[in-house]
Amino acid sequence: MNPKGSLRFKLTVGFITITLPLVCLLLYSNYTASNSVREQAAESSKSMITLYSNQIQTALGIETNFLYDLATADVDILSLNKMVYNSNEYTLTKMRILNSLSRYNRFDSTVDIQFAYSNAYLDLIHTNIKTASYDENLAIKQGLQDLLDTVKPGSPLFSGWRVVSSGNIHGLVRIVDSGAGVYLGAWVRLEKLMIPLDLIQLGREGFAALADSEGKLITGSFDVGGFADPPLIDFYEKYQRIMGEKDTYIVVSNPIISTDVTLAAFIPEKRMLHNLARFRMIIAWIPVFAVVLLSLYLIYLNGIILRPMNELIKGMRTLKRGDWAYRLNNSPSREFYMVNETFNDMAHQIQKLKINVYEEHIRAHKAELKHLQLQINPHFLLNSINVVYNLAQLKNYSVIQAMCLNLVKYFRFTTKTSKQFVTLSEEMEHMDSYLRIQQLRFPERITYRFVMDEDSKKVQIPPLIVQPFIENAIKYGFDFMDDPFHIEIHSIIDTDQKRCRIRIVDNGCGFSQELLDSLRSGHYFHQTNDQHLGIWNSYHRLQLLYGNTFRLEFDNCADSGALIELEIPVEAPVD
Repeated sequence: MNPKGSLRFKLTVGFITITLPLVCLLLYSNYTASNSVREQAAESSKSMITLYSNQIQTALGIETNFLYDLATADVDILSLNKMVYNSNEYTLTKMRILNSLSRYNRFDSTVDIQFAYSNAYLDLIHTNIKTASYDENLAIKQGLQDLLDTVKPGSPLFSGWRVVSSGNIHGLVRIVDSGAGVYLGAWVRLEKLMIPLDLIQLGREGFAALADSEGKLITGSFDVGGFADPPLIDFYEKYQRIMGEKDTYIVVSNPIISTDVTLAAFIPEKRMLHNLARFRMIIAWIPVFAVVLLSLYLIYLNGIILRPMNELIKGMRTLKRGDWAYRLNNSPSREFYMVNETFNDMAHQIQKLKINVYEEHIRAHKAELKHLQLQINPHFLLNSINVVYNLAQLKNYSVIQAMCLNLVKYFRFTTKTSKQFVTLSEEMEHMDSYLRIQQLRFPERITYRFVMDEDSKKVQIPPLIVQPFIENAIKYGFDFMDDPFHIEIHSIIDTDQKRCRIRIVDNGCGFSQELLDSLRSGHYFHQTNDQHLGIWNSYHRLQLLYGNTFRLEFDNCADSGALIELEIPVEAPVD
């Protein structure tokens, strides 16, 4: 059943249609007000970040100008590579260059290190490196040495300040080519550039940081925000909202010209929206109140309408599955009380009617089975009386006595046909009497043999179920035969499948192809003519007793003769 057509679905949709626009309007108002405050705070913080970025840019620009002036005007730098390495003159020139760098570095604290590098001798001349430990000092010096040993003309380091890392220490490096085989440069620790940012009013939980060209934070107090990993900055957005463990941050950024770093400020959203806290709380509780109201409304509808409807639908489905004993409980609603009473009364009447129909069907089934079984007796009785009459005319009294003795055995068995099942051994004794009668009718023309294992003798089968196949074999199988007509019956138990297999084979002319095709397709058993009535009778008796659990197959032997195989369950069906 389509759930969209249910009463529960329609009532829920109706209520949501009424309340959803109001809730959406309140949420939109809250969103608009919050965005307005965020934008104003972002613009204010953007101005401060831009101002400080310009200060850093100016300081780095002054340092760059100094490096260019020194590279073009200092005689010692221009002549350093012309001297013999490690000669007295070379050493004195290095000392003069170091003094020039140190004198400027002493008065200008923008950068941490100034250096000169001989490209020809791979010699690094640098000012004092101020670090907290010797290992850190060594890491910075080794990082610069490795960088200068591998730098090539045209590198971005010659066109601007670029981020380099020495171990866990990040810094900005600028290199100037003097044109005489000597590079001049400066290195500044990024943490040093961050110190004045503490003066910016970013709130108690706010902080500033520097990001690389890919937007990843490389220095700053971003651990204050409780970030598991440094967040990424989007340079193209006016501002960003980034979730931290402690708060949500509004992030504004501004690139520092002539460098590949960007200055970013993280302002706690809680501080920015402090004045809207009460208003936001009220708006936030309105959707909760609407959800609670909707839930109470649905619970109320569920009790008075939906639950009785579900019980009624459950009852209908139960009746559809065939359980007619199911009854509905009384409902507090007067309308549903009447519906439930009517349902229970209808189910009782249908159950009673179904029982009557079922019992009538069983009686008809038994009557049909009995009718089919009794059809065998008159058919053979007429033939037997005709044989005795012919023998009396011939005055062959010894044959008449043998005939009568076997007829007595035969009809003694047929008087037991009120029994629904007999053992296979009893059925074969009956077939022995029948075939002896046929041998008396046709002297030296019929032979037979029974082969049964011990377990199969006790199997319960319908009486007179095998006789029609033998009777038809004798009637149609050995006309115009030179040799005696021979028939064999084999029975065996399949212990794995718990089934009994009865096999009837003769050496007669077998089935015609047309009849064999009709038997195999089942078309033969839907005909109502009197031809081969015994086979038709046995098939329908088996079908009434076993349903689809029996197997009846017809075939012709390789040489000649018919082959019939019947397979039935070992356990007889319960009446």
